[in-house]
Amino acid sequence: MTVNKEQKIRMYRTMTRIRKLEDKLEQIYRDGKLNGHLHTSHGEEAIAVGVMEALSEKDIIFSNHRGHGHFLARGTSPKNIIAECYGKVTGSNKGRSGSMYLVDTKRGMPVASGIVGGNICVATGSALASLIKQDNIVTLSIFGDGATNIGFFHEALNMASLWNLPIVYICENNQYGKVKNISDRAIAYAMSGLTIDGTDVIKVYESVKQAVEEARRGGGPTLLECVAYRLRGHSAGDLAVYRPKGEEEKWMKIHDPIKKYKKQLLEQGVLNFQEVEKIEGEIQKEIEEAVKFAVESEAPLAETVGKYVYQEEENNE
Repeated sequence: MTVNKEQKIRMYRTMTRIRKLEDKLEQIYRDGKLNGHLHTSHGEEAIAVGVMEALSEKDIIFSNHRGHGHFLARGTSPKNIIAECYGKVTGSNKGRSGSMYLVDTKRGMPVASGIVGGNICVATGSALASLIKQDNIVTLSIFGDGATNIGFFHEALNMASLWNLPIVYICENNQYGKVKNISDRAIAYAMSGLTIDGTDVIKVYESVKQAVEEARRGGGPTLLECVAYRLRGHSAGDLAVYRPKGEEEKWMKIHDPIKKYKKQLLEQGVLNFQEVEKIEGEIQKEIEEAVKFAVESEAPLAETVGKYVYQEEENNE
């Protein structure tokens, strides 16, 4: 499976965009300028980018509460994501949801779920709809390792296997779920299961591409476990005191997916140091402009609090 130079550079650019956006959001959050919760995906950027690079425009993705990277990799504007975190009308969900429930229906991302594992059954329903309609669409459900220990996970995989649904389950394994190989659970549901290095963006891309193509051909579901390590705590307010001393530093030094990929591209001659600096500078400017856009955008009016709660009926007269 060939990955051309343009794709490689695009993937590096997107991984860098995710990291810089979340660095900025963390800073803003700790300065007390954002309300609610903030969950970042430092260390898991290769998963988001590899997954989205492997999909067609019509495929559907159900993200989770840690979804900034998924949406950015799919093409959602940093302006809309940051504005949503600020609760502004220019946000991806018109300021109604904040960081955890991003939406981009134009890009096949109906809604992110703030409930652990909350998107798994919904995504399975989406895949069932595609099977019934025969629309050649593949659905993806992205969740963390903690979600594999709840009923939603097992119920959904059981039904997906029985109905041979066009769906790929993506587990971002942060290695705190206490199961060595989560992909082994696929055996119980007679579906394909695979464990890969989630810090290798090319490997993620190739593996997801293969699973999606298999599902599109009618080959049924796949459970794909992407092993990585979140370089931050559960949320921006989490000091991660439960982690052994030095664990984060070790992973940051050896397994940071962006550092690894940048080194690879430099060694291959795909990019040089000047081009890397140019890309990083352009993205930093883009993020700063997105923050300015969010700050200057309007907040929703109080009288619109009930809007968008129900589907508005169309007037056919």
